[in-house]
Amino acid sequence: MPTFVSMLTWYGDRQPPPCDVPAAVAANSEPLRDAGLRSIFFLPDEGACAAVMIACCEDGDDVARIAESICPGAGVLIESMQFDGAKVPAWTRREVLPPPPDYLSVVFDAVAAG
Repeated sequence: MPTFVSMLTWYGDRQPPPCDVPAAVAANSEPLRDAGLRSIFFLPDEGACAAVMIACCEDGDDVARIAESICPGAGVLIESMQFDGAKVPAWTRREVLPPPPDYLSVVFDAVAAG
């Protein structure tokens, strides 16, 4: 199974406090390990929520599922590189945002209609 090295950054209005992310990993260590998480290192950046994660997964979608499950509902930017057996571009970038409020769909539809 491929190994991915990922940079995770939680951000936005729903950014968890930096101390909550390691606590969430510790509280869910067994399910995260079962999903493929091998290690996670939190970066010492005051006021920011960032980490380097190593996971063994089938693909980038599985990496995103692990990252999203750490703090559900929080926005997380995921930048991943497959470490071995790469059949994908060297770096992939994925931004996971909570869905927009329902009232914004009217705005999006109006813009799309031109």
